[in-house]
Parts: sequence; structure tokens; C-alpha cells
Amino acid sequence: MNLSRFFTLEELTFSSRAKAKGIANEPTETEVESLRALCTALLDPLREAIGQPIKVNSGYRGPALNQLIGGVTKSQHLNGQAADIQCPSLSVLELFKTVIRLKLPFDQVIYEVQGASKWVHLSHDAAATRGEIRLAKFDASGKATYPLIAEQEALAMSEPTMRSALAPTYVEMADEPPEDEAPKKTPAKKAAPKKVVAKKTLAKKAPAKKAPAKKIAAKKPSVKKTPTKKAGAKSAVATRKAPPRKK
Repeated sequence: MNLSRFFTLEELTFSSRAKAKGIANEPTETEVESLRALCTALLDPLREAIGQPIKVNSGYRGPALNQLIGGVTKSQHLNGQAADIQCPSLSVLELFKTVIRLKLPFDQVIYEVQGASKWVHLSHDAAATRGEIRLAKFDASGKATYPLIAEQEALAMSEPTMRSALAPTYVEMADEPPEDEAPKKTPAKKAAPKKVVAKKTLAKKAPAKKAPAKKIAAKKPSVKKTPTKKAGAKSAVATRKAPPRKK
């Protein structure tokens, strides 16, 4: 099944270690779409720019395979978003530099060297393209650290020319930084909430109650009283007594 112009699903899911252990390394439809995006955005443009075949040593890794090789729990290989690659016509270091020079939309590109084994880890995540450039530094026990480096530092790297430069070996193994080594984004400081100054509400004075207007009693027109005659009152004119009669 073709994933893109230059790459097939078989190339991106093959694993010698999975085959040796009888592990079915089969991606889901979602992971197949991620592999397709990886090929379209990164591997095809890189293959076209180089003009030579690119070898995919390890692409998709299912949960059982990832556990077998000791991969990190959130490996991008698990999601079909990463591939470990080499190019027969270029040194691994030059392949690493070419990815950077082409300004490809990678999430991570890591230059990996452990003894004679060398490869480029390349990943793509359409939702979060961080553009991280890293080196894998392995100690004597095989434990690796993955320091971030600047683009100019990566392009200025060099290494001794050896016969194995164009024929490096590859060992499928954990080859990504663990989550605790990923650069932590400093959370943006939240602006302190503005203090809302309560406006003093002026108490509205209740309108003074007007004293009820005094009712002015209407003056009743004075009625002239007719003087009443007192009973038994003597009249003003005295009654003359009649003279006694003569006998």
C-alpha cells in the first residue's frame, strides 16, 4: 500500500525485532493517516531533494514493540509520527543537516550515534510543530540524554571521516527524550484581576414630607339673632293705675 509518492506502508511498519519476536506491528487507521502525513510532509520532500533512496529503519511501533525496545510511554513512533532513517549515499550527519537546511516542518530531528550505529530520528505532528533540534548522547550504560541545540550549532557540526560513514549500522532501540526532558513551557502569567472599586452610591435623600396644609375652616356668616322677649318682662311703659272710685 502506497502512503505517498516514494514510501509504502510496508516500509513504515517493518521491524526486524518485531519479526524476530512474532509481534504483529499493525497500525490503526488513525496511525496510518499519521504515517501518510509524515511521508508527505517530510520524507517525500527530503527524498526528492537528495535524489537518492532513503532507508526507513523503524517507523510505526505498536505498544508491544515499543515496550520490547524500552521506548518512552508517549513515543511518537507509537502514533505513526516518527521514523528512524539513513541514506546510503550520504553520511548520517549530512542527512541530519539536510533536513535542517530544507526547513522541513519537523517536530523533532535528532542526530543519534551509539558506537558504530548512527541514524536520524525524524518526527512530524501537524498539531504541534516545535522544530526541535537535538543530539542523542549515550553514556557507557547505554542511557541517553537529548540536549537541545541551535540550528547554527547543528550546521557547524563535524566528525572524523570513517569508512563506515556511508554504511552505518542501526539498532532499533528507544531513541526519544522522555517527557521530563522535554522543554517545559512556562505558563503565561495571568493578569491579576482588576480590583473593582465599588462606586459609593449616594443615598438618595427621601424628599422631606410636606406638612399637610392646615385646613382653614370657612367662617360661617354671622346670623343676627333677634332678641327674644323675656317671658314676664314688664313693658317699658308703666301702666297707670286707675284712681280709686269715690264712695
